[in-house]
Parts: sequence; C-alpha cells; structure tokens
Amino acid sequence: MNKISLNPVENQDYLMERDILSAFKQQPDKNNRIQQGMSPVEIADIVSDHLIGVVKQQFEAAKKEYLASTGK
Repeated sequence: MNKISLNPVENQDYLMERDILSAFKQQPDKNNRIQQGMSPVEIADIVSDHLIGVVKQQFEAAKKEYLASTGK
C-alpha cells in the first residue's frame, strides 16, 4: 500500500513489514489510537483515516436523506 503526502518532501513509500496472511484478514493490523512515541507520519495516518471515516458517514447520511426526499 502506498501512502502519498501533500508535502512533496514526504512523498515516499512508508511500508511496514507484515506477515503474508495479513492480506486475508477482515480487519487490518492498523493501530487506530495515538500513543506516546509515535512518529508524526503514524499520527497523521491515524488522523486522516478518522477524518475519512467521518466524511464517509456524512456522505452516507446525506445520500439516505436525498433518496428519501426524492422517493427512491
């Protein structure tokens, strides 16, 4: 998985070594809590994943409202 930053200095691949079977897991091995000692990149990944989740929830709510108002 490639991660791209908007900061051109940080446009590098940040891949962590994982076991081969992790590709088949339903839930990823990703930490979703900010802890002491984390790098700024790890913290940014957690925050961006959370924000993306919030936007998806808002989009789904708006979609349901729209479909309900149009009668579909």
